[in-house]
Amino acid sequence: MIKKVLKILGLGLLSLVVLVLVTALLCRKYMQHKVAEARAITSPNGIDSLEPVQIGGIQQWIEVRGQDVSNPILLFIHGGPGVAFIPMASAFQAPWEKTFTVVEWDQRGAGKTYASNDVELQRRTMNLQQIEQDTLEVANYLRHRFHRDKIFVVGHSWGSILGLWLAHEHPEAVAAFVGTGQAVSMTQNEEVAYRDALQQARDSHNEQAIKELEGVAPYPAANFEFQKSQIARTWEQRLLGPPSGPESFTDVRRILTSLVSAPEYSIADDVGFIRGTTFSIQTMLPEFMRIDLTSLGYDFREPILFFEGRHDPYCRPAPIFDYMRRINAPQKDFVWFENSGHFPFFEEKDKFTAELAQRLPSLAARQQN
Repeated sequence: MIKKVLKILGLGLLSLVVLVLVTALLCRKYMQHKVAEARAITSPNGIDSLEPVQIGGIQQWIEVRGQDVSNPILLFIHGGPGVAFIPMASAFQAPWEKTFTVVEWDQRGAGKTYASNDVELQRRTMNLQQIEQDTLEVANYLRHRFHRDKIFVVGHSWGSILGLWLAHEHPEAVAAFVGTGQAVSMTQNEEVAYRDALQQARDSHNEQAIKELEGVAPYPAANFEFQKSQIARTWEQRLLGPPSGPESFTDVRRILTSLVSAPEYSIADDVGFIRGTTFSIQTMLPEFMRIDLTSLGYDFREPILFFEGRHDPYCRPAPIFDYMRRINAPQKDFVWFENSGHFPFFEEKDKFTAELAQRLPSLAARQQN
């Protein structure tokens, strides 16, 4: 009798689990359908493609979207390392697609690219030089595919390092570069952000912040420690970040909702997104912290623009502004986003879109004259 009851209970539990899984999958499919419907490109000259491209010896995924494929090409280089933006772009990109043909690229070790390739192969090839070459290959692939002499590049955070390198070393490929959440020297970034956060903690008499920040000193240490960096970054966000808005780009619930509702991603890709983020940071961190783009020099052959959040807690505005003043370029500009932190393309979407649409095409036209 007991065995029979247990068997019935087991079958009931199994049925419940299956029901929950089926319901979750159907809910996911519905969410993906609604996102795909909302983002549908219906214009006759539009483009909406998602495909793997052979880049750097592996398959890397790119998504190309725009209302008119004859519009200028804009490559968005995501941050992280490893924070893929193909599933995140729906949060901010749609207005850009009216003026540009926008390209999102899941880099080596990120998102669909991480999920589509051997992990150990990616681990062996995850280094700055290789990813720089990947960036160049992606840019040249787009130039050749769409028959363009040059493309526009927007780089965010880690992606701003790759984009600025591309602009300096390969001006033949770049019509203009826009850095946002721009990083130049990683050590300087960490030093200034930590110093500013500690000063703010002292000014506001935040004893807990003072204790925890002083507890990780000296920061950053010669041997960078991830745990200490998390303590520093937590307080940098709280003390230096923008005023709280209705929605944060880094809100975990928002990220997960975007991830599971992205029509471009399978469940395996969702897992790849999460694993790829951790994998890329752990693999790249020691080399990442040694990056200093001032070693390239300050001479550029294309326009350089920085779109920076006044309250960026991680890439502090002062070092970036100082770097901009040293640059020699055909045109350079620094655009402040007064209500933004590290993600002005999300935190002030309308202004970011307007600045892109007004500045980039006119810069390209000026170069051709």
